[in-house]
Amino acid sequence: MNSSSKVVAATALSVPAVLVLLVLIIVGAGHGPSCATPLAAGGAAGVSGPTRQSVAGLNEAQLQLARNGVAIGLQRRMGESVIIAELAAQATESTFRNLANPGVPDSLRYANDGVGYDHDSVGPHQLRARIWGAVGIERLMQPTYQINWFYDRAAELGNTAQQMSPAQIAQAIEVSGPNVYAAQLDLARRLYAMFSGIDIASMPRPDVGETARGCGTNDSGTAVPAEASAFGRSVIEYAERWKGTPYVWGGGDTSGPTGGGFDCSGLTLYAIYQASGGQIRLPHYTQAQQDHPSARPVPIGAQQPGDLIFFTSPRESDSHHVGIYYGRDEQGHDLLLHAPQTGQTVTITPLSAFDGEHMDVRRYQPPASRA
Repeated sequence: MNSSSKVVAATALSVPAVLVLLVLIIVGAGHGPSCATPLAAGGAAGVSGPTRQSVAGLNEAQLQLARNGVAIGLQRRMGESVIIAELAAQATESTFRNLANPGVPDSLRYANDGVGYDHDSVGPHQLRARIWGAVGIERLMQPTYQINWFYDRAAELGNTAQQMSPAQIAQAIEVSGPNVYAAQLDLARRLYAMFSGIDIASMPRPDVGETARGCGTNDSGTAVPAEASAFGRSVIEYAERWKGTPYVWGGGDTSGPTGGGFDCSGLTLYAIYQASGGQIRLPHYTQAQQDHPSARPVPIGAQQPGDLIFFTSPRESDSHHVGIYYGRDEQGHDLLLHAPQTGQTVTITPLSAFDGEHMDVRRYQPPASRA
């Protein structure tokens, strides 16, 4: 953004403009789909994916970003002109693609729809990492965050936005080349008409303090899981063999369960000790394991299978729980292998169960395995 070169770069990297401006061929009739509406078995010719629409020049991933632009705008009770402005901005900046950028190397660690090279711009709204990156690259690469960013800026315009055209709103927010957004208004209006009938009640409800989620994501913007190291696989294998073992407070040592089971840190100290061939002996306390000299901090989002994740409650300073990062399921959800609490057994749980907790990742490697 903020440079005429963006327009050239975005256009060169986009689906050719002629395709974007082709007449949209809408299969089926009626309002836009519910977030919860499943694809009809077999479907009509040309209908594919959860949007249940077919549009010349825009693929399913692009349509999902366009749909989220409308859905989030509706959730936030934005006016039609503001939502059309958001769609025109996405079309101009990235052609509805969540773009990574080699100039921002960390952006490449997140699932994306392609690579752009405009300065340090990333995402569907091509936000400059140097300007907007204080939130962290993980959030900056989330399409729903960038869509909410646009609507936050629109809200700051206040009543002024009511006197502006969609192209003027987009220009005031994106501050790009003059009149570049007007060229995409026809496409934006057609997409708005396609999705504006979506049922707001079908959308995932945001948690308290969370921004609007629209219809969620198609995993674009989520961290790309790295393959487990040999040590990481070994940590998982040693712990996983005890699935179904009861939780016992204070249970577990370097040899296995004690008192009939494991607690959370007993399971992790056992798995790390066994996987390291006895080279790493962790204490039986979560914060002490987190602070152990053999523990290397890893940014959340960059964890690999076999890393330990520590959980700290709000306003607390010491972690109270620990588990082993297990990887992702087929839907892209992060998983945790752990000993949960009294009355439960060693199991695998979605990491999202710990939303609201502060998470710290630590990676352990025996001396002989360190690079």
